Formats: sequence, C-alpha cells, structure tokens
Amino acid sequence: MNVLDYLDSECILLDVKAKNKKAAISLIVDHLVQKKKIAKKDKPAVVRAIFRREEMGSTAIGNHIAFPHARVSSVKDIVICLAVSKEGIDFDSLDQEPVNIIALLLSNQSEAGLHLKMLAFLARMLRDKYLVQRLKTAKERPEVVALLRQQQQAIG
Repeated sequence: MNVLDYLDSECILLDVKAKNKKAAISLIVDHLVQKKKIAKKDKPAVVRAIFRREEMGSTAIGNHIAFPHARVSSVKDIVICLAVSKEGIDFDSLDQEPVNIIALLLSNQSEAGLHLKMLAFLARMLRDKYLVQRLKTAKERPEVVALLRQQQQAIG
C-alpha cells in the first residue's frame, strides 16, 4: 500500500494553529474544499460524518496522533490530509496529551476494506515517535513527503 498515492502534497498542512478538535477538523475540511478534493456542497455531510465517528470515541489514539475518518458517498476516491501542529491540539486523546499530527482520511462508503487498510497502514507508519518528532519540525511539504516515503519504505 502506498499512502503517497493518495496524499496530494497540497493536502499537507504545516503549523496548524487550531486549539481544539472541532476547529482542526473544520480547518482541514475547508482546505480539502479549497483544493477541490471534496465539493463545497458536500462539506456539511463530510463534517457530520467525521463528528459522528468522533462521538463513538476519539480518533486520537495517543502518542500525539489522531486519525479522524469517515466514509461518505460523495467522496469518489481515498482522500488523505495530513495536518501538523507544533503547539498541539486538544483532541480528547486517550492519553490526555495534545495531538500534533492529524491524518484525516475520507473514502467512499463502498470502500470499507480499503478504508480500514489505509487506516491501519497510517497508524503503523505514524506510531514511530521519531517520525512524529521530525514531522512536527518539518518546514516544507517536500520534507514531509520525503519523511513519509522513507518511513513507508522502512515498514514495507
């Protein structure tokens, strides 16, 4: 599985200033609309789907990372947006720590298998604390892409 096949470098947000989960997700979805990864008319449904998933339990799994995700019929292909916050975001994390890396994943409702595989792969990639530290200090998108490519090669 190649995460970089689905992560457009334009969907990497550096130095996100959101203070909480709601603001962060809204900012990311707005960016996806701006980059035409989702249609503006579909934004409310996408945001509702993400927050419905968050109501089941926080997607901030600890170690400063969160994986908000949803399957939405209006999304035609896998969409990934990676957001980095140097300061940290209150995301109701299981370990009560702020989140610095958010990997938001959207897919079509018919793509359950691929959606779960992508979530698992992202979690495997980002569980590396060294990678998370390096992502937090990245200054440009190409640096983030290079770090992700290196990590992806390391884990297979």
